[in-house]
Amino acid sequence: MRAVICAAAMAVTGAAWPASDPNSAQSYALHLPLAFAADAPLQRLILPAQVLVNLQTGGLGDVRIFNAKGQPLAMALSDSASLRQTEKRKIELRSSPIMGSADLSDLSASSLRIEEQQGKRIVQIESNPAGAGAPAKKVLGALLDTRAVDDPVVGLAVDVDLPDAQPITFDVQASKDLKYWRSLAQTVFYRAEAGSSGLGADHIELPAADLKDQYLRITWTDAAGRTAPVVMRSATLTTARGVSSSARVTAALAQPVLDNPYALRFSLPFATPVAALKIKPAGDNVLLPVRVLGRQDAGQPWTMMTTSVIYKLQTGGKLQTSAAIELPPTAYREIKIEADKKTQGFSAPPEISLEFEPVQIVALVNGPAPFTLAAGLANATSPYLPMQSLMPDYRPAQENSLPLAQADGATALVPASAGRDGMPTRNIILWAVLLLAAVALGVMAWVLLKQNASRPQQ
Repeated sequence: MRAVICAAAMAVTGAAWPASDPNSAQSYALHLPLAFAADAPLQRLILPAQVLVNLQTGGLGDVRIFNAKGQPLAMALSDSASLRQTEKRKIELRSSPIMGSADLSDLSASSLRIEEQQGKRIVQIESNPAGAGAPAKKVLGALLDTRAVDDPVVGLAVDVDLPDAQPITFDVQASKDLKYWRSLAQTVFYRAEAGSSGLGADHIELPAADLKDQYLRITWTDAAGRTAPVVMRSATLTTARGVSSSARVTAALAQPVLDNPYALRFSLPFATPVAALKIKPAGDNVLLPVRVLGRQDAGQPWTMMTTSVIYKLQTGGKLQTSAAIELPPTAYREIKIEADKKTQGFSAPPEISLEFEPVQIVALVNGPAPFTLAAGLANATSPYLPMQSLMPDYRPAQENSLPLAQADGATALVPASAGRDGMPTRNIILWAVLLLAAVALGVMAWVLLKQNASRPQQ
C-alpha cells in the first residue's frame, strides 16, 4: 500500500514538472540558426534580444549551442567588464558664463571670445556691439575648457540651479576654434518645486566624445525656446578608456494595460535583468515625474527601484524625448510604473522598450553544421567553463578579437501581460499538485477499504 501511495504521488508531481535534459536541444523553448565564420575554432557571440527575453534560469544557465549531431559545444562566458567602459575618471571643471544681448535667442551660429575681467574669465558673443548704446547683456550659457582632457568623455554632470516646475532643455556643443560648433547631446532637466532634490537627471550622456583641444558650450532654453533663468556653477566630466562599441540590446514591450491614469504594470516572462526602460509617453508636450517599482511575484510587496522624469516635448521645432531610465541589476519579474498624481497622468499606454547589458559567450566550434542556438529552460545548470580553459594564457578582453558569429533571429517583442495581486502562480501550482495527490490517495484508500471489506472473513 505504501508503494502504491508513493507511486501515485510521484506520478502527480512528475506530471506537474516533467523532467528535461539540458543537453538535449528539444528541451529548450527557443531555437535560432547560428552561423560561424570559416576556419576559426574559437568564436564569440553577442546574445541577441530573442535569447535574453526567453531565459528562465538566473546566471544565463539555460543557453546552449548544438551541432548537427545534437551535441552541445563547450562555452565560456565573457566577463561583462570586457564589453563596457573601463578606467573611468571624474574631472571637475569650472564654468565660465557666456554673456550676450538679452534679445539674442539663437547661439547656434555665434562665435565666442574669452576675456579676463577683474580676475574672472568671461565669454562674450563676438557679434555683440559695444559702447554706451549696446543692449543689456545676460547669461546665455556656459563654456567649459576641455582642451586638456585626453580620454573619451562619456558623461557630463552639471551643478545648476533650475527654475521650479519648468522643463529646461540643455544643449551641449563642442568646438576647436569657438566659431564652428557641432552638437553632442541634448536633454531636459526638471525640478518639481523649491527645496526638492528634483526628479530626473542632472547627468547628460555623451557618445564617447573626443574633446582633446576643444571647448564645450552648454546652453539652456525653456519650453518656448527662450534662454531660461539658470545658474550654472561647475560641471563634472566622466571619462573612460577602452570604450566598447557593443551597445545595449533592445527589445520592444507590447502595449501594456493601464490600471488607472497613474499606474501601469506588467509581468516579464524571463529571468534576465533589465538594465533600463525607455518610456515614450503618448500625446504631445507631456512631462511626467514617475517612480519605478519591482517585485518577484504577486505574493511580495513592491520594492522601489528608481525615480525619474519621462517627457516628450516640442522645443524650438524639435522633438525632445527623455533618456532611458537606468534600473538596478535585479531581475524582477513584475514592474510597476507610477506617475506623480499632481500631474495629468497617462492619457494612454506609453511605448516601452527594454534595454539589456550585452552578453558575450565564446564557443569552441566542433562537429558538423548546421549549428543551433537554444535558450529557455527552467532550472538548467550552468554550462560555462572558465575562459582560461578555452583560451590558454588568457588576457582580459582577449576574446573581443575573435570572429563574431551571427544568430539568425527576428526582432524581439515581449508580451506585456498585466501583473496581478494575490497568490503567486508557483504557489497555485503547488497547491493544485497537493490537492490532486490528496484526491488520488483518498481514492486509493477507498479502493483498498472496499477490497478488504469484500474479502471473506476467516
